[in-house]
Amino acid sequence: MKSSMKKVVVSAFSILAAVECISAYGVVVVPAHRFDAGGWKLDAQFIDVIGAPYLLAHGLGNRVMDATAEVDVPEDGDYRVWAYTRNWADGAPGRFKVAVDGRILPTEFGAGSPRWGWVAGDVVELRKGTVSLALKDMTGFDGRCAGLALTRAGEIPDGAPDPRTTPVSKTYRAEFVVVGGGMPGTCAAVAAARRGVKTILVQDRPVLGGNASAEVRVWCAGEARYDLIRELRGKFMNMEDFVALSDARRMGIVLNEPNLTVMLSTRVFAAEKAEDGAIAAVKAFDLKRGRTVRVEAPLFADATGDGWLGFYAGADFRMGREARSEYGEPAYFAPDKADGDTLGASLMWTSADGNAPVAFSAPWAEPHAQGEVKVNGEWNWEYGIHRDMIADGEAIRDRLLLAIYGSFSLAKKNPENANRVLNFVPFVLGKRESRRLLGDHVYTGSDVVNKVQFEDAIAAGSWSIDLHYDTCKPGVDFLTVCKQPHFGRYWIPYRSIYSRNVPNLFVVGRCFSCTHVGLGGARVINTLSQLGCAAGEAAALCRKYGLRPRGIYSEGRVREVQDALGGDFPGRPDPKTAGWLIVDDESDGVMFGEGWVKTHLANGEQYGDYAHLPGGHAWGPSQQALSRCGAATYPLPVPAKGRYALMGRVPFIRTTPAGSSTAFEIVSGGRTTRFSANQALDTGRWQRLGTFELEPGATLTIIPKESRGNVAADAFAIVRRDGPPASEIPKLGNPSM
Repeated sequence: MKSSMKKVVVSAFSILAAVECISAYGVVVVPAHRFDAGGWKLDAQFIDVIGAPYLLAHGLGNRVMDATAEVDVPEDGDYRVWAYTRNWADGAPGRFKVAVDGRILPTEFGAGSPRWGWVAGDVVELRKGTVSLALKDMTGFDGRCAGLALTRAGEIPDGAPDPRTTPVSKTYRAEFVVVGGGMPGTCAAVAAARRGVKTILVQDRPVLGGNASAEVRVWCAGEARYDLIRELRGKFMNMEDFVALSDARRMGIVLNEPNLTVMLSTRVFAAEKAEDGAIAAVKAFDLKRGRTVRVEAPLFADATGDGWLGFYAGADFRMGREARSEYGEPAYFAPDKADGDTLGASLMWTSADGNAPVAFSAPWAEPHAQGEVKVNGEWNWEYGIHRDMIADGEAIRDRLLLAIYGSFSLAKKNPENANRVLNFVPFVLGKRESRRLLGDHVYTGSDVVNKVQFEDAIAAGSWSIDLHYDTCKPGVDFLTVCKQPHFGRYWIPYRSIYSRNVPNLFVVGRCFSCTHVGLGGARVINTLSQLGCAAGEAAALCRKYGLRPRGIYSEGRVREVQDALGGDFPGRPDPKTAGWLIVDDESDGVMFGEGWVKTHLANGEQYGDYAHLPGGHAWGPSQQALSRCGAATYPLPVPAKGRYALMGRVPFIRTTPAGSSTAFEIVSGGRTTRFSANQALDTGRWQRLGTFELEPGATLTIIPKESRGNVAADAFAIVRRDGPPASEIPKLGNPSM
């Protein structure tokens, strides 16, 4: 049967929009999201550049299970099979075939052009009715397919309708819409929902947490200042596999919020504007259901990281490094002239012992390892500093994959690594910086260095100004080095978490209003999550008073945001500690024996500085080391004999709760009381150690030789308690996940 020679309009964007596009000329398009993915991954992180999500055969060198779909063929005839694909690297490592009704066709896709486009395959004779299709991975090395098309002979898929014209299948309404489900966005959504605000959280991945999720596995650094952050963040270090437990716990918390609706695997791609420039609604594509939805609200928050919602809404933004003269930033950080450099993106990866020899070979990738022979890679496997983090996102990710596969392939040539097997290589980029949406205050490196005491502070950081440079090794372009000067605790103002020209848009996460240098310290997950908490609380006040984000500041409501968040702020001590008698490691009369080191942990949450024993704030010293260390003694500021609650705090400690016990001794009025407490529980905030009868002159001593795990000395406080003495088991609360 001969068919019309007319070209059919079916491009990458129609793949995004279509469910099954059947043209009048007998063309059937099956977009990636219509497949049962099997072992393939649905990769949606580059939709706005490529024009479509795609299926990725990310098998780490092992062929993945088929992705399958069923389609209805409109009439009998000969059909050509097309794949929307590309050859992602020299050597064509990502090859795949297509099977039609179980018959594997000869053509190998993924071996042609490096550019995305329709690639012609074989011609098959089909009967009218249901036909099964399957993507057959041939290599396990990241073959990719954004969709298949079946066309009658002579017809070519070429061009497309714009997905933004796709009819909306359903409109949702809320009081607050958060776009982006990383930690900052999740905190914003939950904070608002718990204040009674009807909230919708739109996330383009199937999990929440962003860089902190099991898809990327970055530890939550920075000050977890607010309880909500501790509740949602999880507790793990870079690349640890049990982060999946934190993902599940986070999802459970979110799904149980009665005022919060979560849209997973849903990508916002457009913003509708009102006459005054505010966002009236967003349009999003639901990857699981293959439909376009619309979400209306009076308030929005961009927590996408890349600032996509602000970009669609026309928000002012910057990318790259500012010249030092623009904001008067220190010459140590800012360049003479502005440029497009950003912090790079990373893929942290691991291998494990397979208990038997495991084959792995990627000779096509070995030149890209540039001589690095490794079996794992940390944060400094980073690339893209001099590239466009958005437009070149896929190329940046692929460059890192080549480095990983090549380095591991070289390592496998050593018999010592015969049993090593790749067990975690992410395909979702761990980004640090791209667009930064500008607010009424652009947060700068000078704000950090000078520790500006903003009256409208809503977040605090202690992480260093942590900027990265690709000068780690000559001839190696994917390894970086960091410069991390530390300036103590600094504050971030409310005026940096809303857009200056889109009047109903909050901006949280790494796209908040800042310079490249200003982002350097604030960009860690816990600190950025504080911005999310503040935006959620501010959204509730906006609803209460009929305000928009700027109005919270201009009408003097920031103090109410601070009150809702809790804790201390510049000029406003924490009301919870009013009347407490606090003794810090820097206080008069505190004495440290041999082995103690005073420092300021960049992760923050200590009271001033703190002291620790050998082993730092990592996994703690050995028992042998502890036995050689002297005691630390704090004079307790007891004003009069009586019953007091003893409070204590230490910064973040990596020791597992099961492996930590710190021995204490109180001497008061000739009596000695000994007890132990687990310092690995609920770190970074005041916890009750117990209630004791104390007299003036009482002392508290930490005894290292009777302790185990990580031992730290930060601050203690006594709080007067009335009533009869109570026998208590001292404790530091419940462990944070």
